Amino acid sequence: MKIIRIIFLVFFLVLNMSSVLSQTPPCPGGCDPEGPLEGPINEGLPYLIVAGLLLGTAVIYRNKTKKASI
Repeated sequence: MKIIRIIFLVFFLVLNMSSVLSQTPPCPGGCDPEGPLEGPINEGLPYLIVAGLLLGTAVIYRNKTKKASI
């Protein structure tokens, strides 16, 4: 189970690195400070949903196996 957690952690970190590295750097002094702000607001939402589903299934599975062994 520990190996699966490490694999998922590496997988999500690699996917998020592409979004972090793809952002453009700020302009050196020539940009309009009141311009539109650009940023990924909803980009991590699917990862959060998948992580919640995996955590929920793990908790349900552990509770079922605990009750079966009692």
